[in-house]
Amino acid sequence: MTDDERWSLRGHVRALEGAGRLVRLGRPADPDTEVSALMAELDRRRLAGVFEVVGDSRFALAYNLLGSRDMVGIALGVAGAEVADAFARGVGSPVDPVVVAGGAASQECVLEGADADLGLLPAVVHSEFDAGRYITAGMVLTRDPETGLRNISFNRMCPVGPRAAGIRMMPPQQLGQIQAKAERRGEDLPVAVAVGMHPTAGLGAAASPPLGRDELAMVGGLRREPVRLVAGVSVPIEVPAEAEFVIEGWVRCGVREPEGPFGDFLEYYVPRMDNHRLEVTAITHRRSAVYQTMHAGSREDVQILGVSREVDIVEAVRRTGARVSAVRLQPTILGAVVAIAPRYAGEGKAVAMAALGAYRWLKYCVVVDADVDVDSGDDVWWAVATRTALDRDVVVVPHAGGFPRDESGMHDARLIIDATVPLDRAEHFHRRLPPGHGRVRLEDFLATARGTGA
Repeated sequence: MTDDERWSLRGHVRALEGAGRLVRLGRPADPDTEVSALMAELDRRRLAGVFEVVGDSRFALAYNLLGSRDMVGIALGVAGAEVADAFARGVGSPVDPVVVAGGAASQECVLEGADADLGLLPAVVHSEFDAGRYITAGMVLTRDPETGLRNISFNRMCPVGPRAAGIRMMPPQQLGQIQAKAERRGEDLPVAVAVGMHPTAGLGAAASPPLGRDELAMVGGLRREPVRLVAGVSVPIEVPAEAEFVIEGWVRCGVREPEGPFGDFLEYYVPRMDNHRLEVTAITHRRSAVYQTMHAGSREDVQILGVSREVDIVEAVRRTGARVSAVRLQPTILGAVVAIAPRYAGEGKAVAMAALGAYRWLKYCVVVDADVDVDSGDDVWWAVATRTALDRDVVVVPHAGGFPRDESGMHDARLIIDATVPLDRAEHFHRRLPPGHGRVRLEDFLATARGTGA
């Protein structure tokens, strides 16, 4: 694999395939009635997938490329347990992107005018009552019209014709702030939407650094080398040289049109509402390009959104002096599990308060001992069931503010659960484990063709 391919979507696909974490679906699948259900099955099995034939599109479709912590580790070149530390090191040492001249893989094929048709993409109907097919893994690149600083973020798009799409981008999201600046100046906003990038790009795009910090420099830090960019073909924006597809266009000043409903990450529908309009001026892509999609609320979505927020929680908790062994947002980005080695009675509550303070959207925080697997909901709730005194270890904080899109008041209160072992009775909570735990591997005992299988 060349260095250029290493930091491409297809490079990550090959790495997952080599690790036995990816399957290829060769039977044709309908993007309106079949693909999303198959995506849910891949998610359940924690497998990435490449759909070779999607409807009448000539492009393959990739899904769930960061569907588990070990897949994130493969993208970053570390073990799954080391992901948060690797992310913190990378974004703490940013590497600015570089602009190169021509020859970009993302511009091997250039479609402009009537040829720039969004209908060519194998976009998917994700939920049964969605307004239509949605582009969900598009990373929108633009520049602040006042400062010139670059921004990149995920924004859903619903095609409403060959060269137009509704796009969700509202303040306080940074892209929404940038568009509002352009609108106050009476200007359309040029954008480029990269679809099909190496997962390090997604981890950077999903982070929430201060406005003006270049997420692509953060991505360069994760890779320890710069992201390569080339000039767009129809807009004054540099675009990633590695992308499978780039959709170029303009977000029109003062234009709002109905978009939705859309099944969001809470597993409910956001209603039809007025959103911005993107008018497409060009689509460029690789030869034999692979389109990428993501499903809101999937494990992949949680991984992409969760890693940077887990780092914020780790840093806040460590400042209390706690001995943190792991932090995980699960099963959604509204809940956290923090594993510690407690030093004093009640430390679990102090740790949870630090976590809630570090991340506003956090609705609850469960604090467990280091012997609990933070990736396993079964293990976490086993700890709650067997190590929590409900009258002492569960605290509800009313009117504490939380996830802001909360018309029903479901997220105004916040919850602390201390599921750590009482230090003065630790000997009574020694967890039973089988002899050979962590050493004996099932694979070493499976019957082979030359064995004595039944």
